[in-house]
Amino acid sequence: MLAAPLTAYADDSPDDQAGQTIAIEQSTPIVTASSGFHITVAITNASSDTAPAGSLILSTNSRFTFVSRTDMQKWAEGDTAIPTPDVLGSIDVPEIAPGNTATVTLDVAADQQALQSMRSWGPKPLQLSYSAGNQPPTMLPSFLTRSPDGLDTAQTPAMNLTVAMPLTTTDWQVDSSALSGLVSEDENASAEPVLSVNQQETTTVKELNQTLAKHHSLQVVADPLYFQELPSDTRPAVAGVMQPGDFDVTAYAALNDADAYTRAGIADEAWNAEQAQTLYAVAKSTVTPTATYAWQGSGTWSLDALTKARAQGYTAVIADSTFDGEQTDTVHTGTYVVNTSAGDITVLKEQSELGTLAHGEATSARATAEASDAGRLARMLAQSAFYQMEQPYATRNLLMTFSRNSSASWINQVMSAMEQASWLNLTDLNTMAAADPYSVSSEVNQDDSNAADVSQTRATLEQLSSSRKDILRLATSILKKGLDEDDVSSLNPQALARQDASSTASHTNDPAQWVSTLLNAHDDIALHAFAGSSDAEYQSQIAKANRTFADTVLGSVYITPSESVSVFSESAQMPVTVSNKLPYAVSVKVNSITDSMQIVTSRSNDVVIPARSEAQVTFTIRVSTSGTTVAHVSLADRHNTAFGNTQDTTITSVLRISDASGFVIIGFAVLLGLVGLWRQFNRKKDPDE
Repeated sequence: MLAAPLTAYADDSPDDQAGQTIAIEQSTPIVTASSGFHITVAITNASSDTAPAGSLILSTNSRFTFVSRTDMQKWAEGDTAIPTPDVLGSIDVPEIAPGNTATVTLDVAADQQALQSMRSWGPKPLQLSYSAGNQPPTMLPSFLTRSPDGLDTAQTPAMNLTVAMPLTTTDWQVDSSALSGLVSEDENASAEPVLSVNQQETTTVKELNQTLAKHHSLQVVADPLYFQELPSDTRPAVAGVMQPGDFDVTAYAALNDADAYTRAGIADEAWNAEQAQTLYAVAKSTVTPTATYAWQGSGTWSLDALTKARAQGYTAVIADSTFDGEQTDTVHTGTYVVNTSAGDITVLKEQSELGTLAHGEATSARATAEASDAGRLARMLAQSAFYQMEQPYATRNLLMTFSRNSSASWINQVMSAMEQASWLNLTDLNTMAAADPYSVSSEVNQDDSNAADVSQTRATLEQLSSSRKDILRLATSILKKGLDEDDVSSLNPQALARQDASSTASHTNDPAQWVSTLLNAHDDIALHAFAGSSDAEYQSQIAKANRTFADTVLGSVYITPSESVSVFSESAQMPVTVSNKLPYAVSVKVNSITDSMQIVTSRSNDVVIPARSEAQVTFTIRVSTSGTTVAHVSLADRHNTAFGNTQDTTITSVLRISDASGFVIIGFAVLLGLVGLWRQFNRKKDPDE
C-alpha cells in the first residue's frame, strides 16, 4: 500500500520546496454512481529552472472512513500519512518554463475500478502527486465525496443546513455636487442623492441577482439602505433585513460610549429594527413587514452587544463561530437563546469549518488545497458529509454564511453543490430560529480572539463629531436668525425614508428646516462609516467627506480678496468685502491684525450679510512711519470663534507731512543742524590736536 508523503506547505519558503506548486482549478464536488470524477489541476513552476516533463497521479482510499474532525484537518494539512492505494488515473505533464503554469485535466470514468470499489458514502482522502525529473514528488492532499447514490447503504435523515448571506456594501460614494446643492438650497440640485453606489457595484448586483434567482434556498439578509439604492429590477427576494448601513453593533458595545456616537450624528433611531423595517417598506412600497436580524460586525457578540441589539428591537442575530468557545466532540444545532436585561434574543451561530470555507478562506495556512475555490469546495462538501455521518439520526440545524464580498460565481458554485448533496436539507432562517436551542443562558461563552479594535472607531467618531459641530455652529452662532440650543436639539437627527437626505429638503424659507437638512445629510453619511466590514481607510474616507461638507458650509461665508492698500498720511481706510453664498442672512465678526506695531488697523467690525449677497466693512489704518506690513483679516462667529478663510492684505505706508506741526519739527531739526555746524567751525582746538 502506498503511504502519502507530506505535502509542501503554503508557508514554506521556495528553497524548501521542489519548486513546483499544485492548485485544483476544478473538480467534481459530489461523486455519484454515474458522474465519474473530473479534475483540472494547475502546476506552476516557481523555480528559476525549467521543470522537465513529468506526470500527475491521482489516488484515493476507497475503503477509508474519517472518524473525527481532527483526522480530516490533519489530512488537509498533510500531517497524517493515510494510505491512498487506489489509483484513479494519471496524466502526463509537459515541461514547464520558469514562472509558467501547465494546466492538465484528468477524467475518470464512472466505471473506473477505484470508484466502483467504493462501498460506503462520505468523504474520502484524495491525493495528488506530481513528479518531474529526480526531484521528490510534490503532494497535495484534498477530498473526494461519494454520495449515497447507487450504494447499498441505509438511508438516514438529511442534516438541516441553513445558508445565508448579507446583501450590503462599503462601496458608497458621496456626491459633492449634491451636497453643494443642499448648502445653497439649489432646487435643481436638491433631487440628486447624496450617497449612491457606483456603476460597477450596480453591475455586480445584477450578476448576483441572476445567481440568487437560481437558488431560492439561499437566505438573503439585506441592508435596507443598500437594498433601496438598487434599481427595482435588481432587488432580490430577501429572507429579512439587517441593521441599516450594516451598522457594527459589536464595535458599538465594545466602545461603550453612546454619547460619542450621538455627537457624531448617529442616533440609535438610525439603526434600530423599526428603522430597518421602515426603509424596507419604502423600497418595496409595502406595509408587510419582514424579519429583522442583526448581523455580526467586526467584533464578537458579547452580552452587552446582544443586550443593545435586543433593546434596539432585534430578536435574532447572526453570529460567527466565536460566539461559543466551547469545543464539542460532534457538531450541534447552532441556535442559542440568551437572556438579556432587554429580553430574550436568539443567536444563530455559524459552524466554524463550513463558515470559514464559505467565506473564501482556508481552514488553516497549511491546508494548501484550500488555496483555490475548487479545493475549498471539495473540503466543504466532504466536511458537511462527515457531520451528517457522525450523528446520522440526530436532528441538528447548522448555519453557514457567505461573506459580505463573496462573488456571484463562488455563491453559485457552492449553492449548486449543496443543492445536489442528498445528505443535506437546506432550510430557512425562520426554521433555524425556531429549532430547539442548543443552549439557553444569561451568559456568553465567547472567543475573544476576534475582539473589536475600537481605536479607529473612536478616532472616526471624533472626526465626525467635529464636522457636525461646525454645522451646528453655523446654526447657533453665524445665521442672523440664530437657533438656540433647544431649537437645535429638536431637529430631526436622521432622514427616515432615504439615505439621500436631499429628498427631504424643502424650500420654506425656514432656516431650521434647512439646517435639519444639512444635519440629515451629514448623519446619513456618518452612519455608513461604521459598517461591519469597514476598515480604517474606508472610515477615513467617510470622515473626510463630511469634513469637506462642513468646510463647504462654513466656507460659504468668506472674505473676498482685496487689493493692496497704500497709505500717504497718518490714517486711512481699508475696505473689506464679505460674501455670503448661503440662502439665509448671517451675522459675523470681521477681525484684522497686522504684523507691525507702527502700521496698525482697527481690530473688529460686526456685519450682517444678506442671503446670497455681500457686504462691506471698513477698517481704520493708522501709521507712525513709512514701511510695509500685512493685515490678516479673518471671520469669527458671534462668540468670536474663528472660521473660514483668512485674507492677507498688504499695506504700504509712504508718510507725508500734511500739517503745521510737521513743518515745526522740520524747522527745529534744521536749526539744530546749523548750531552743530557753527560749533564745529568756531570751537578752540586743544594744543595737542
